[in-house]
Amino acid sequence: MKDRGENSFIKFPEFAAKLYDSMMKKDSMRIQRIQITEELIRNINEGNLLDIGTGHGRLLAEMFEKNPKIELYGLDISEKMIEIAKLNLINISVNLKQGNITKTDFSNDYFDLITCTGSFYLWNSPIDALNEIHRILKPQCKVILFESHKEYNKDELDEAIKRNLQKESFFNRKIIPIFLKKQLKMTYEIAEVKEIINKSFFKGNFSIKKITLANLPIWLKIELRKD
Repeated sequence: MKDRGENSFIKFPEFAAKLYDSMMKKDSMRIQRIQITEELIRNINEGNLLDIGTGHGRLLAEMFEKNPKIELYGLDISEKMIEIAKLNLINISVNLKQGNITKTDFSNDYFDLITCTGSFYLWNSPIDALNEIHRILKPQCKVILFESHKEYNKDELDEAIKRNLQKESFFNRKIIPIFLKKQLKMTYEIAEVKEIINKSFFKGNFSIKKITLANLPIWLKIELRKD
């Protein structure tokens, strides 16, 4: 099986995890998390929420601040990122687990909402992962994935990056675009996303919309529904 990136995150070294965490503290990343949180809050008032690829855990912190009644869960394939998330969420009630979304120990029909930001393109077995998500999602509930895609306007992206990073250090102005453009080389076209979903249990029960997050015109909002 071709590795899309999962294996490197399983073995993610501590220094890389700390560098990633530091990058995610930037204002543009906070704006992105706030925008995602606002979307998620419109779709859940109480119950269980799972954030797949939770990384540093800061999206869960934003969710807790907006609505502490929600039972929060975070799953990440990287042990080092879960360690960092535990530190970032030390004063917040949250359930964090290290593991792969293709196979979890969550009960059937457990979550009221499941989300993921920018890691769907890294999954080695996306159909298996979607089928596992379908199993642990409650009927009549939804999944909201925020995922980058290849069909963006390059000039618009370059201008947005320049605007977002104009107050950052020289190092960040150089390194952040490198990471972002590496991601965009690996991500899917919209037709590929549709093809993957239609091979899963969510076949026919999804919608895909191009959106902008933190000024970046590279995002899709993918909604999956379970009958």
